[in-house]
Amino acid sequence: MRNAIHKFGKFYSNIMINMIGIFIFVGILSVIFGDYGWVPNENIYAISQFVYSYVIPALIAYAAGNHMGQIYEKRPDVPKTGINHAGGAIAVMAAAGIMIADKNCAILGAMILGPICGLLWKNVLEPLTRKAVQGMEMLTRNLVAAIVGAAFSIAAYYVLTPVLSAVTHVIMMGVDWLIAHKLICLTSILIEPAKVFFLNNSIHHGILLPLAMQQAEQSGSSMLFLLETNPGPGLGVLLALWLSNRKKRKEYAAYMFVECIGGIHEIYFPEVLANLWLLLALIPGGMAGTLCMSVFHVASAGLVSPGSILTVLFMSGHHVLATLFAVAISTAVSCAIAFFILKRQGKWCTEAAISAQEEKKEEVQEKKQMLEKGQMQEIKIGFICDAGVGSSAMGAALFRRKLKEEGMNGITAEAYAVDQIPEDLTIGVCQREFLEILQKESNLSNIVTMESLLNQTEHLALIEKLRKGDITQ
Repeated sequence: MRNAIHKFGKFYSNIMINMIGIFIFVGILSVIFGDYGWVPNENIYAISQFVYSYVIPALIAYAAGNHMGQIYEKRPDVPKTGINHAGGAIAVMAAAGIMIADKNCAILGAMILGPICGLLWKNVLEPLTRKAVQGMEMLTRNLVAAIVGAAFSIAAYYVLTPVLSAVTHVIMMGVDWLIAHKLICLTSILIEPAKVFFLNNSIHHGILLPLAMQQAEQSGSSMLFLLETNPGPGLGVLLALWLSNRKKRKEYAAYMFVECIGGIHEIYFPEVLANLWLLLALIPGGMAGTLCMSVFHVASAGLVSPGSILTVLFMSGHHVLATLFAVAISTAVSCAIAFFILKRQGKWCTEAAISAQEEKKEEVQEKKQMLEKGQMQEIKIGFICDAGVGSSAMGAALFRRKLKEEGMNGITAEAYAVDQIPEDLTIGVCQREFLEILQKESNLSNIVTMESLLNQTEHLALIEKLRKGDITQ
């Protein structure tokens, strides 16, 4: 079940992540120039609505059709033609039918039609075009794409749109009912645990974003943008850990900065997975924050990405104080419960201090001498996570800095999404909880797991293993 949800969310998060700038563009214009914006201007606001209603659905349809073709081409029994754009083009034609029939369903319709058209092209249409008379391949390919696109657009107009309109109407009525009765906070029971198990991108981009965009089109803003991106619950857990563990306070302080200002939620996932009782703090924290948003009618005008407090406040428009209060409440509730849990578990830091600095300097000197003897070979290391832009990017940057401090040469460290791993990668590094997904999605023979991709102690341990040759290169 988890793998199925992950694959579904991963497919769409790959598409949405590349379009984050466009979503933020729409949100910025809405916040500043919307009917209730800082400087209302109906002409500029119309630009954002045009992009939302037509440009974004067209881009999603094209990207989904093209991406599905690329995925299908990875199968060993499929010819590698590289002609995947035709599937995307057909998807755009099909989505045009929905855009005209009901623009409120255009994004959801594009998300459905894109993969279907991509698969249809690779499975049926492209093999047929390869049988065309020599010299007529391009003409045949374009004619087939145009005819099928026309048929799909008509079907989308008369068949798919009424179905989607009915379904989305029911869903939006349910969402509105939950918000009106202050029950939208119950979604935290599902969202917070799912986030910790690395399904945050799947939930945000695959489920909440399409619904939020549709609601924003109708009312100018949506609280759904904030359900997953609220940094409060994770910040509260990290604050409780900071209070209860004096030895690692510097580390947890850095984690809190990354969570609150950087908006990278993956930073606290390993801490919760190592102590699942902390879920009992995350869920009430999320519920408290969402309840406050519901009571004070807090909403965002567009996509909040990354989930930084700065982005959250900017996209909230005139609701800055109410939004800040909601985040603060969720942080306080999460922190109080997590602190109580940690105290009950007796997880106070009473360990001895770290090794003396002089001893550490001697170890570093010994390692540099080993390097000078040429015991290292050229190695390409990849820090891997779901999207390749959050914890993996920061982990790779920190590891490169550590390599420089240790005087290591001949080693590169980059961040990669799980489905974009290069073939010449020597070693893959991921968080322990992500290992199962990485093993299924890649053919890497050397995988190193860490409790956290930002844990510099584990970075040093990996460097030591490389020097000793403990990892096969």
